[in-house]
Amino acid sequence: MKYNVIDVDASSLQEKYKIGLLSAKLLKASHLDDEEVSELFATDTTLTTSKADCIQKCCKRLLQARGNNEKVMIAGDYDADGICSTTIMKMTLMKLKIEHGYYIPDRMKEGYGLSAHTVELAHQKGYSLIITVDNGVKAHAAIQKANELGLDIIITDHHQIDEEIKTPYVVHPNYMESEYCYLSGAGVALQIARNLIGDNDIQTAFACVAAIADVMPLWKETRRIVKRGLTVLKQGRPRSLISLLNPGSSIDMTSISFSIVPKLNSLGRMSDLANVNTMIPFLLSNNEEQIAHYASQVNQINEKRKEISASISETAINMIADEKFPILYQEDFHEGVSGLVAGRIVSQLHRPVLVMAKSHDTIKGSGRSVPGFNLFDFFKDFENLVAFGGHEQAVGISVPIEKFEEFYQQAQEKMAKTGYEYIEPVQDAIRIDVEDINFNNIIDIDCFTPYPKEMIEPNFALEGMNVVERKETAKMVKYLIANSSGGFEAVLYKNRNIVAPILPKRLIGKLSINRWRNRTTCQMILEDIV
Repeated sequence: MKYNVIDVDASSLQEKYKIGLLSAKLLKASHLDDEEVSELFATDTTLTTSKADCIQKCCKRLLQARGNNEKVMIAGDYDADGICSTTIMKMTLMKLKIEHGYYIPDRMKEGYGLSAHTVELAHQKGYSLIITVDNGVKAHAAIQKANELGLDIIITDHHQIDEEIKTPYVVHPNYMESEYCYLSGAGVALQIARNLIGDNDIQTAFACVAAIADVMPLWKETRRIVKRGLTVLKQGRPRSLISLLNPGSSIDMTSISFSIVPKLNSLGRMSDLANVNTMIPFLLSNNEEQIAHYASQVNQINEKRKEISASISETAINMIADEKFPILYQEDFHEGVSGLVAGRIVSQLHRPVLVMAKSHDTIKGSGRSVPGFNLFDFFKDFENLVAFGGHEQAVGISVPIEKFEEFYQQAQEKMAKTGYEYIEPVQDAIRIDVEDINFNNIIDIDCFTPYPKEMIEPNFALEGMNVVERKETAKMVKYLIANSSGGFEAVLYKNRNIVAPILPKRLIGKLSINRWRNRTTCQMILEDIV
C-alpha cells in the first residue's frame, strides 16, 4: 500500500462540532455530506422497526402457522450471516411456540441455498411452511418444487434480485423503507423478529456480528444494530459468541472480524469434519460447561482450517506460471477453503485468481479480485457453467470436467484483451504533530466508530519525532516516541514484512488506547515506515 500524506486544516470543523483536532481532521478529509455527519454524531442506539407490507405479510403467515399448528422449517446458510440469521429466526419461533426445525446445507455436498431436494424432504417430514434466511432470491427450482407440493415458502434475503421470485412472501431490503437498505441477512431476520416478539438484545448481538461479517455499509439502521450489538457484547452477552473471542481480545469490530467470524465460518468451510447445523444449539446455549466444550471444538476445527489453507496456499502459489489470469486447479484441493486461498494469493500477486478443486463431475472453485476489477462481470457471460454467482470482488464457479480446458483458455484470452495492469492503490494519511497524540484526542476519534467505509481510513502520519528507544521481539518492533504527554509506543508487527529502521523518518498508522496488565497507554499501530 502506498500512502499520500495530506495536510488538513480542520479548525472550523473543530469549532463547529466541539470535537478534538484529530477527529476534525478525519472528518474534513472524509468529505461526508450533512446527513452522514449527523449519523456519525448520533448517540441514540435505539433500534427501529420496519412496518413494510412485505414484513407484515410474512408475520401474518407465521402467526397463521401458529394458529393452525403447522410445522415451519427454517432454511439457512453456512456462512456467519446465515448462521446468525438462522439463530435469530429459531429464537423467534421458539418464543412464539411455533413447531419448527432448521436446516443449513452442506457446503461441499449440496452447495449454497435452498434446493428442490430439501423442499421434497421437508414435505415428507410434514412441514407446510418454509422460511429462508440469508438466501432464497435465487432458489427458483426450490420455489417451483414448493409450489408443486403445495408448500408455502417465505423468502427472506438481502442478496441482489435478478429475476421474478414466484412466491407471494418475499422480505427484502428492496421492499422495505429506505432506513433498512443496508441490512444483512440477519438484519432482515431481526426486523421480522422485532415485529413478532419485540426488542431482544441477544438477537441484536447476532445481527451485529452478521453485519460485520458481511461488511455491510454502516449507515442507517445497520449502524444502530452494530453500535447496540457491540454494547451488548461488551456486557458479556451472549456467552456463546464471547467464548469465540481470541484470548486477551477487546470487543470491537476488528476482534469480531478476526476471531468470531472466522470461527463461525469454519464449520461451514470444513463440512467434511463437522456439521454446521450444530452451531445453532451452541449459540443458543446458556450452559457454561457446554459452551466451553463446544467452543474448544470450534477452535480446533478453525485451527485445522488455517493449517489446510496455509498448505494449499503454498502449493497453489508454486503452480503459477505466466498466465494472465491464474486459475489454479488441483483435484484434491479442499473446496471449503478455496476462497480463502484465492484471497491470500491475490494479496501477493495483485491480480484476479481462481482456485478450483474436483467436486463430483465438476470442477468447482472460488475467485477473488482486486479493487477496480469486476470479477462478476468478467465471468457472467461465460457459457457451459454449471453454477455461477457472486459479486464484484468474489465469485463461485462450477465447470463440467470436460469443459474445463475450454473454460481456462476462454479466461486467458479474455483477460489478455482487457489489458489489465495492477495499479497500487494510494491511501491518504493525515499529517499530525507528535503532541497531538494523547488520550483525549484518541478517545475522541472513537466517536466515529464503527467507521463506515465511506470515511477515509483513520491513518495518521508523523515526521520529525524523537525516538527514545527501539525494542524488538520475535513478533514486533516497538518504538518509544517522546512527547509532553508522557510519550507513546509505535508498534510494527513483523507479519507486515516492512523494514523497521533504527531511526525512522516517517511513521504512518492508526491510533488506539492499549490496556494491558492494569497499564493504559497511547499507541500507534504502524502500517508503513520510511
